[in-house]
Amino acid sequence: MSEFILEIAGVGKQVQDSSGTLTILQGINFSLPARQSAAIVGASGSGKSTLLSIMAALDAPTEGTVRLAGQDLFVLDEDARAAWRARHVGFVFQSFQLLGHLSALENVMLPLELRGEAQARERAVAMLERVGLASRLNHTP
Repeated sequence: MSEFILEIAGVGKQVQDSSGTLTILQGINFSLPARQSAAIVGASGSGKSTLLSIMAALDAPTEGTVRLAGQDLFVLDEDARAAWRARHVGFVFQSFQLLGHLSALENVMLPLELRGEAQARERAVAMLERVGLASRLNHTP
């Protein structure tokens, strides 16, 4: 496997609107080493959310390649991408994406339980500890 957890090469995203082609992303290149973190910052409307969606295989680029954990995401068909994403990608959403009647722990456990993880609770606790939320396990959004 590569030393990089994420590799993006020549990624672009264009969409058609009533006035023609709108370029959202163009020529994005970067690599993120394993066990590192990064922040994506920019002005409103600069393509941050589009880039995140492409990196997580929720949306496809119109050009370029995205490799996550060694997998070229867009050689997979939609069903294979969904299965791969369910197995390998985790999302941290702002509170409006959480289920309000579930605790932080329960919100993190839910996708693990849906895919049949035997140790869902233990894994969820470990993940929340890793991001500094151990003291908020039982808090609701």
